[in-house]
Amino acid sequence: MARTPTTAAAHAAGVAARLADGIYSVSQAAAIVGRDGRATREQLRRWLAVIIAPTGGPHSIETISFLDLVSLETVRRFRHQGTSLQKVRKVVDALRTAEPDVVRPLAHRSFFTDGTSVWADVVGRTEEVVGRNRRQMVLRDAVRTFADEIRFVNDEAAAWDISPWVGIDPSVCFGAPTVRGTRIPVKTILANLADATEQEVADWYELSVCQVRGVAGFAV
Repeated sequence: MARTPTTAAAHAAGVAARLADGIYSVSQAAAIVGRDGRATREQLRRWLAVIIAPTGGPHSIETISFLDLVSLETVRRFRHQGTSLQKVRKVVDALRTAEPDVVRPLAHRSFFTDGTSVWADVVGRTEEVVGRNRRQMVLRDAVRTFADEIRFVNDEAAAWDISPWVGIDPSVCFGAPTVRGTRIPVKTILANLADATEQEVADWYELSVCQVRGVAGFAV
């Protein structure tokens, strides 16, 4: 059945809205979150089950939004610090109970872990969410690195400065990794470096050699 003009316009608006939120396949998300071999597609699918279906039930989502991407990176950092996936699920469940209107709680606040306890940033303080001393207020500046990389708007992740040279903004190039401060996709720089020198690529795109070298050293 052909779409009516109104239906077609609504569909187009919905697609545009999704593109503005950033859309990634599981493979694309694995290339970003799993850079340097730190996460596989299979791991991402398990983590998505926690983020999207906290009970661990099946899910059919094959496209990942920017908020999903940030949530996956949060889970990866938890796991890297030794936090079990079961504990991550407890955090997600607790936050969904506390704030049922927040769709992706792991991309809504900054979370911290030392492998034993997990904290969430609450009104400028750091509150223990899961751990031996629940509700105890603690300060953990040493574990705030991820929060420093994320730019929040209205308490929700809006962009990710994934490295000193690379940024991800769902409003720029549909969320593809770009050279920070530009609209130049990282993949474009890498493709050109296959046939040209760092200086040549820098000249072509009005970048510094340091920028080109920094992007080249970032595996995406």
